[in-house]
Amino acid sequence: MVHYIIYCMEIFFIVLECLVVLFLVQSFFPLSQKVRIFFLMMVSPILFPMQKIMKRSMMNTFSIDLSPYVILIILSYLERVCSYFLSKGGIL
Repeated sequence: MVHYIIYCMEIFFIVLECLVVLFLVQSFFPLSQKVRIFFLMMVSPILFPMQKIMKRSMMNTFSIDLSPYVILIILSYLERVCSYFLSKGGIL
């Protein structure tokens, strides 16, 4: 049972990672307004809290928003933690 929960969490982190990457790609290329709104709706629950944290940190001096990149690093780490636990046979 624990194996399936960890596997589902790993898939969830992979999907979130893909959404954030697509959000970053669509910010560089002009797409339709509906596509932009869709990606913003999907990514905003994890993007806005990270932006608040980044505003209070020393990263606020940059003129670009680094929060999607930080989110990608965190999601990649969480995905690796899940795959580590899957390779070791679970938490217990």
